[in-house]
Amino acid sequence: MRRTSEKGEGRMSAFIFFALLIAAGLAAWNLFPVYYAHYDFTDKVEEICRMPRYQLRRGVPEEQAIKDLLMKEVTERRLSQWVKPNSFRITTTDHSRQIFLNYEREVEILPGWKRTLKFDYEADQPLI
Repeated sequence: MRRTSEKGEGRMSAFIFFALLIAAGLAAWNLFPVYYAHYDFTDKVEEICRMPRYQLRRGVPEEQAIKDLLMKEVTERRLSQWVKPNSFRITTTDHSRQIFLNYEREVEILPGWKRTLKFDYEADQPLI
């Protein structure tokens, strides 16, 4: 028995679905490392923010010693193209320390489609 109502119209919609699925996968492939690097770095910023004063280098102003530690981590994580020393603002009181991080990073999400991502982060930790 032959079906006369079938026309094969589902093939084009399946092709479009798979093309969109591939584009979403490629976009995720390009965006995941950027966000992972940011969140991995912010974990280290939190750790440095909690660092007690006695562990910092002697003879160097506290803010400069913290910036040196932060920039060392930036270099190790290969973020120096986007994160510069002026990306940080450090505030220390008697009981706490705040580190503000602000930088931008351009990412090619899909071929021909670039976007600038803005990252703002604030670490606020008590001094031990």
